[in-house]
Amino acid sequence: MKVGYIGLGTMGLPMVKHLIHAGYETWVVSRSRQPIEQAIAWGAKEANHPQDLAEKVDMVMTCLPSLDSVELVYFGENGIVQADLNNKLVFDFSTVSPELNRKQDQVVRQKGGSFLDAPLSGGPMGAEAGTLTIMCGGEQAAFDQALPVLEKMGKTIEFVGQVGSGSVVKLLNNMLVGIHTAALSEAFVMGAKAGINPALIHKIIKASTGHSFMIDRTIDLIQDRDFKQRFMVDLLHKDMKLATELATELEVNADLGKLAEEIIAEVTARGYGKQDISAIIRLLEEDSGVEVHRKA
Repeated sequence: MKVGYIGLGTMGLPMVKHLIHAGYETWVVSRSRQPIEQAIAWGAKEANHPQDLAEKVDMVMTCLPSLDSVELVYFGENGIVQADLNNKLVFDFSTVSPELNRKQDQVVRQKGGSFLDAPLSGGPMGAEAGTLTIMCGGEQAAFDQALPVLEKMGKTIEFVGQVGSGSVVKLLNNMLVGIHTAALSEAFVMGAKAGINPALIHKIIKASTGHSFMIDRTIDLIQDRDFKQRFMVDLLHKDMKLATELATELEVNADLGKLAEEIIAEVTARGYGKQDISAIIRLLEEDSGVEVHRKA
């Protein structure tokens, strides 16, 4: 089995390591040189461009940061769909719109291949540990074919339904990430303004009904003022926009999602877009004149 991976970012590079260690002949393409060199050191081979990679392998995987980058890698010059995809399986781990997934599927099938949208949850830590959640949309037969490979990179792997369904679930997840992070920011800033130790607030909420995964994920980063990039605010903002656009398409009044998207847009406008999503709290901290930091 020969596999190809395009997009060696914070998610893609550790996923490639799992594929190599599982014994797959692995070909890679990426914009940045350093992760390519790292993948080659592990045993990967470098293709010249996406079309070249697609022609060398049985399965093509992509994990890209934006809709524009997906469009370029799939449909641009030397893109994936310029290759003969007969009997090949293509799956996209990127977080994009169901509409774009349907376009990918249509063109891949026209070239003789099969397509799955397979967005990820679990972050870089999950990618490193091989414990990602992977939600897949497409044909059942394509999912069954992909599953042994996906199991090398993920722990919870679900077939959701038709093409685009995986992206719907991922957008729902990330809409909740945005809402929960905006909400916890309000709660912990209020607590700090009232003079209560945030570690104590966390301890009590964790044992109570207001707890969420996002509190555990962010509160230590916030208290330590550690906002270095893990999951960028800009990427969450992109996902929130896609989620609220999907709500409009489905004629659902996702008012909380839209409000959280507006808050996150303002965080980006304040210059925190390249920081981790834990930095969402900085907007309210600035406006309230207080910081949530660790106390002795």
